[in-house]
Amino acid sequence: MAKHIVFRNEKEHNAILECKAQHDWPEDCKPESEAIVRATNKLFQDIMQKAPEEFKDYAKCLDWYGLKFSKCREKQAAFEAAFPLSE
Repeated sequence: MAKHIVFRNEKEHNAILECKAQHDWPEDCKPESEAIVRATNKLFQDIMQKAPEEFKDYAKCLDWYGLKFSKCREKQAAFEAAFPLSE
């Protein structure tokens, strides 16, 4: 899902990266952090509406194989086919 966060929430993702590069104090980036959390929550809701089974199957595979992505490429492909990186 990390790739989806970066691609589908590019504006919010870039804003938080820019803010963190300019500020050392986390509180200075609170608005940007809240924006990326909201965008990520919406993305998760979209996933659960459009590709819930594919997402769950992929997550279960990653859990079963201890996050070894190479073991779950088939499940990843099914998830990304059902919920592509870009709309």
